[in-house]
Amino acid sequence: MAIKIGMVNLKGGVGKSTLSYELATILSNQGKKVLVIDMDQQRNLSEYVNYDSSKPSIYNVLHADYSIEESVQNLKYFDFISASSDLSRADREFVEQEDIFLLSDVMEMVNDTYDYIITDNSPSRNVLMTMVYIASDYVIIPTDCDKGSLDGINAVMNDISKLKNGRIKYSNVQILGIILNKFEKTVMHSLALERLEELSEEIEEKPFIATVRKSIAASESKDLMQPLQEYDRFGNISVDCRKFAGYVVERCENGK
Repeated sequence: MAIKIGMVNLKGGVGKSTLSYELATILSNQGKKVLVIDMDQQRNLSEYVNYDSSKPSIYNVLHADYSIEESVQNLKYFDFISASSDLSRADREFVEQEDIFLLSDVMEMVNDTYDYIITDNSPSRNVLMTMVYIASDYVIIPTDCDKGSLDGINAVMNDISKLKNGRIKYSNVQILGIILNKFEKTVMHSLALERLEELSEEIEEKPFIATVRKSIAASESKDLMQPLQEYDRFGNISVDCRKFAGYVVERCENGK
């Protein structure tokens, strides 16, 4: 049965696509069968992995125009389903109450095929984000140290709380971890890290807190369309990504 993880923050530019790519690559290197789904209309991750635009996207799958099997692209490290700019129409097209379960239904079709299913998501509060919260077992929240990014964490927490604690319980998703990305040894980053550690104690699941150091290699690897684990395996950022991936496996598979 697949472990389903959403990479989310209602603030853009915090590294969701990069960390999704790295997590999937690291898990694959550990022998896991991984599917990554790009749910962001901007298609940053799709471009990053050099996707085949002729293949059906997750938009087509959600509309039941194609099966999930027809949309899967077999990449070097993991399987992948691309995003589409048509996802920008989601709030106008997926308007029925039961539509919020579409992604969950799609994942169920390949539940026994993969060990992990990871979604990379837009920073938008929309029906697609609701689908992800409902379909996922866990979410990981990448953040920068600025106020907007940290506010995005609270927004995610509030949205999840509504789905879990409302009159109807739509989701059982848990906050698995919070990653302070582009970390540097500055007063600002140290204060942000302290706040995240305090926040973790306030959250029922006690999510792990991890840091991923700032590195030019993150941009360079994108230009070359390579994961950091391949481009700069022993660099600081790659080591940090393997560390947080270890936390993911410990929590999801070993219950620690």
